[in-house]
Amino acid sequence: MATLLRLSTPLRRAQMGWSDALVAALFTTIIPWLVLLAAKLRGMVTDMHVTQRRQRHRLYALAAGSILGGLLLLQVMNAGAAMFREVLAILLGLLVVSVVNLWWKVSVHLSVGTYVALQAADGMGGYMPVVVAGIAVLSWARIRSGEHTASQVCGGVLVGVAIHYASNLLGTVLN
Repeated sequence: MATLLRLSTPLRRAQMGWSDALVAALFTTIIPWLVLLAAKLRGMVTDMHVTQRRQRHRLYALAAGSILGGLLLLQVMNAGAAMFREVLAILLGLLVVSVVNLWWKVSVHLSVGTYVALQAADGMGGYMPVVVAGIAVLSWARIRSGEHTASQVCGGVLVGVAIHYASNLLGTVLN
């Protein structure tokens, strides 16, 4: 979902270039996913959802490094402030989830899903009931699958909402 959000940025924001969107998607989601796939194939993680928290922190650090590399490349490419804001928001979300997961398991799926849904619907207030319903269905699915408790799902939703609003705040600061 986050990859599609990054790749669709030029469709949602006319001032964004396709090359900026591709670089942002590559460094924020595609490279970290390929690192996860390699870790799974090498037996460094037990599953693609990295359900064992002790296995997550190395992957979080590698993802953060990839995102920072992407930010550097976007700087060299002279990407716009809006793209920086979106990539910084993803880095912030990763850092928040990493810190929270030191003590408590929070649903990363719901953090990302909530953030993506809110970002995609930003400025389209009429779609907000659909977005809230989608988040509710995703929440129910994660609880029903036995992957998370209701409180872990709610924690994930709260992180996603907080990162969405932090992204908006970053937009005010960077513009």
